[in-house]
Amino acid sequence: MAEISRKEFLKGVGKAVAGVTVVGTLGSVLTGCTTAEPTSAVAEKPQWPFPYKKLDPEKVLARGFKGYKEKGG
Repeated sequence: MAEISRKEFLKGVGKAVAGVTVVGTLGSVLTGCTTAEPTSAVAEKPQWPFPYKKLDPEKVLARGFKGYKEKGG
């Protein structure tokens, strides 16, 4: 069995990580080059800052608890 030095191992790992990074970003670069118009399903941007609404602490607590239990934490 051929032994590999730590330096060679780290070089190989670095090349593998760089390759995965390049391949992973290539897809997003290519989809960014399309000239398709945005879909109409995109909602209009909400007005910022959002208007202030006073919240009932008990209702917020109940809603948070319910969401935690239904979504599994």
